[in-house]
Amino acid sequence: MTGLRAKQKARRRALIEKAASELFVEKGFADTAIEEIADRALVSAPTVYNYYGTKGDLLLALVARGEEGILDAEGDFSSQTQQHSPVELVTKVIHSNVRDTLASLSRELWGHVVAFVATATDPDVAPRYLNTIADGLAAAIKGVLVQYVKEGVFREEVDAEALAYLLTRMERIHFLNFVYLKNMPESELESNIAKDVKMIIEPLLIE
Repeated sequence: MTGLRAKQKARRRALIEKAASELFVEKGFADTAIEEIADRALVSAPTVYNYYGTKGDLLLALVARGEEGILDAEGDFSSQTQQHSPVELVTKVIHSNVRDTLASLSRELWGHVVAFVATATDPDVAPRYLNTIADGLAAAIKGVLVQYVKEGVFREEVDAEALAYLLTRMERIHFLNFVYLKNMPESELESNIAKDVKMIIEPLLIE
């Protein structure tokens, strides 16, 4: 029975998150009511509140969903150092996260996410959001960098954690440009990221 309940709960969450994603894009985050999300997901409004607490928490849950792929693949990336150069592999990690993120939340919905975080009065919202979008990617990049350090590819003084977060912040800036600049194709986003990864990493490699 426990397994069945877990499956039912996961199914309800999926329906709620799908309904919320659609309505946030159609009507905007501010103009969408929890009751509308519940109606479209075929659940009660109290169920939505019980699962997520607030509409903002539901939006942040959608953001977290887009980061699940990088968390699952973290160990897999660090095992690929023999097959790729550091620039190639770090770029691969970041591009994988970008694609997962956009598969989970549309470009339009990301605009609502950014607006919500920027205008939220709750001081806990921004740190929660930043941790959600940064920690998983940074951990995956750090795992790759640590492995390369062990293999003698990077200089000994390289701080893998600091470098991982620097690369993550770089990716987030490019991603925000992509959200704001509606005519920018995804290929240009990935190209810009690849150029900066190369510029940041290459000087740290042992020749």
